[in-house]
Amino acid sequence: MTTSRYNTFGYILIFIFSSIGTSIYAQEKGTVKYWKVELMGAVNTYDGWEIEPSVTCQPVRYIGLTMGLLFCNPINESGFIGESQDKQWYWSAVDDDNGSYLFALRPSVLFTSPSIWLGEDKDYALSFSISPGITMPLPPNREFNIEYFPQKPGAWTAFKTEHVKNKDATFVYYHLRSAVSLEIDDSIILSMGYTLSNFDLYGGSRNIVIEGRKLNPERHPLMHSFFIGIGYRF
Repeated sequence: MTTSRYNTFGYILIFIFSSIGTSIYAQEKGTVKYWKVELMGAVNTYDGWEIEPSVTCQPVRYIGLTMGLLFCNPINESGFIGESQDKQWYWSAVDDDNGSYLFALRPSVLFTSPSIWLGEDKDYALSFSISPGITMPLPPNREFNIEYFPQKPGAWTAFKTEHVKNKDATFVYYHLRSAVSLEIDDSIILSMGYTLSNFDLYGGSRNIVIEGRKLNPERHPLMHSFFIGIGYRF
């Protein structure tokens, strides 16, 4: 009798979970689309801009793997400049190089909530997502040229040029991204959200030593980014 009761209870559980799965699947209209491409633009706490194209594979509707390529740079940030130890020369970075990272790879795991369907024809789907991942700057150690000029009025010709390179930079940073997305006709995706990261935008130049001094660019314990994006599912 006890065994029969357990079997009956097991059948009930199987029926309940099967019904839930069927209900969720039924909400996802049309053919399953495994791929998504997105383009996001953001501003961050370094007064910088970010552009990040990405591609996502979602073999399971609510879980996916994303690979992004981050382009970033501070806004209106001038290059490094300084003075020689004997005060006879001043130096400046060639091409106003500010020592920040320009590129980074951003692999992450995407977790998406079930969609909330909107509109009379259910053509709009609202969803929420979080994406933990890593940020890997390319290259991790920055290098650039500096030029020396005489400390004299009207001296605009460089006396010499030196090549400087960073060492012992951090290779991997971490980030967590959250977003709210509106999907139209199961194809076009409009998103907005927030990214929290320990990514140091100047981490590739902090250990560069010029005239006996390390460079001292702006630094934040955490970088906060606010973004908007557009994507396409196929």
